[in-house]
Amino acid sequence: MYSPRVLGSPSPSTTPEAERGSVTKSVLRIAVHLRVARAQVGPRSDEGMGRFARVCRWIFGALTALSIQANAAPADWLYDVDVVVADQSNDARAAGIKQALTVVLKRVTGLADVPSSAAVGAALESPQRFFVEYRYRTADNPVPGTTPPKVLLLSVRFAESPIQKLITEAGLPQWSSNRPTTLAWIVVAQGNDRKVLGAADPDPLLVSMRTRARERGLPLVWPLMDLEDQGQVSPTAVWATNATVIETASRRYGADQLVIGRVTRGANGAWSAEWQVWQHGNQQRFVIESPTPEAAGAAVVDRLVELLAARYVVASGNQERVQLRVDGISNVGDYGALLKYLGGLDFVSAVRVEEVRADVVLLSVATRTPWDRLRDLLALDGRLEPSEQIDAVADRRVLTWRGAHNR
Repeated sequence: MYSPRVLGSPSPSTTPEAERGSVTKSVLRIAVHLRVARAQVGPRSDEGMGRFARVCRWIFGALTALSIQANAAPADWLYDVDVVVADQSNDARAAGIKQALTVVLKRVTGLADVPSSAAVGAALESPQRFFVEYRYRTADNPVPGTTPPKVLLLSVRFAESPIQKLITEAGLPQWSSNRPTTLAWIVVAQGNDRKVLGAADPDPLLVSMRTRARERGLPLVWPLMDLEDQGQVSPTAVWATNATVIETASRRYGADQLVIGRVTRGANGAWSAEWQVWQHGNQQRFVIESPTPEAAGAAVVDRLVELLAARYVVASGNQERVQLRVDGISNVGDYGALLKYLGGLDFVSAVRVEEVRADVVLLSVATRTPWDRLRDLLALDGRLEPSEQIDAVADRRVLTWRGAHNR
């Protein structure tokens, strides 16, 4: 149970009982590894016992890494929501928190609208069990050029575990927080003028896209269009969707996919945009026509989320066990990093280590995700590289560990 607090008050600490329970589970897992390792050593001998000692040191080093992992709980922006409120009254705060809960459910499910259900209805009526803190702050109006220039924001931080439990109870789909970053190259044409929008550009199309992307949980960035970008990318190159130029200029941003937009404002004031999405050699095209740049920005973000959700969102359903073989585990650091990584994925509910041997770890993973989608999710950040190979002996899917920082 999470106790909501106003930001600035002390954070609830982990109880000793919870810490002991976590350590106990880790020790039990390590005991299994030790039995496996001892069985592999065979008859007692100097060489065999030396191997056993090395395995013991290797595994207990991993236990140390796991204990460090248990204390790390980095915040995720998907669970931090800002909403505009009229004042700091109880009624305004209650309405704001309810609105914020709806936003976080949209982000975590990938849905444009959260369907009503008994579980969702009860949560909206009593949202205090889902957030851990809130605060007020004054900020610029998110809609530039409108009044008032400053607005009061209620910032709410939700707890991931209760939100995930609510999603499961409500039978809603789940979109992992491990999401591809999209880099947007957009050229806007008005008459004979063409301009590539940069991250600091106040253009209403970009402002609308940024606001909508934040609401939908889409990691979306724009080029800086500084001297380096301007020296490589011209409006003509973006308009012509010059792949060589655009992909070369995009490397500095490390994005997972690119979206290229050619936006035209017609004589009647309507906005027409042709969009292309590039990801790993695949391209998708679509056209959006909108009466205003604000509507155009919201529409393209909704379409991008729709495309990503079709590939990465996990539908509600029963848990299944997926058997994995992970190659490339060459030292204790790799072992600890692998378990920390898998344990932090919100589409993986449990990880069981079944065997540890030279350079290889055999795992059983509990997930609601079928293998084809699990493969895509694991491949997102490059830490685990899936293979089409199957370990025929144990019917295990094979992956290769590429390291904790391989993006």
